[in-house]
Amino acid sequence: MTGSDDMRQGPHDELRAEQERELVAGFALATMEHALAREAFHVGVALRQAGVELDPRTFVALRILEACVGELIDPSEAICELLENGSLDRSVELATDLLDRDAA
Repeated sequence: MTGSDDMRQGPHDELRAEQERELVAGFALATMEHALAREAFHVGVALRQAGVELDPRTFVALRILEACVGELIDPSEAICELLENGSLDRSVELATDLLDRDAA
């Protein structure tokens, strides 16, 4: 029986490890989305005070591009992946909401 118990435990451990990896990745993406939005907000406010309007989508894309260059990652693949999973749009929406609230 001990052998069969050990075998049953294996797939559970693998499933648990996969769930943990997904949680870590999800948390990292959410953290990145919020960090990009906050940065776009602060830069947008500073530029607005100088009389320059900032498009949050362009800012977020440029920051992703900058990070990709620094990490030697293909920016077109990274931006496409972040577009597909919704991270880029969530960052832009958050930044836009923050800028709209600040302007009101």
